[in-house]
Amino acid sequence: MAVGGWNFADLEPEEVALVVEAERTLDTDLVMAYEPSAWGTVDPESIGERLDPAELETSQLEYLQGLERKVGGVLVAYRMKVD
Repeated sequence: MAVGGWNFADLEPEEVALVVEAERTLDTDLVMAYEPSAWGTVDPESIGERLDPAELETSQLEYLQGLERKVGGVLVAYRMKVD
């Protein structure tokens, strides 16, 4: 499948629990799970209005990558923009 965009990943309850745990472990405001799609439904500009990708240490990135294999999606950690 050619990737034209991204959808929010369709996660099982136990996978959602892993993502919530990642938010606490990484001390981030939000971790979102995405999956590639031929016709993406996620508008990157709307996400970028209030969220910035979190700067993570190497070990934190490795942790997130390990979770990606468990949930079968791409995980991105965010921090809320402070006005």
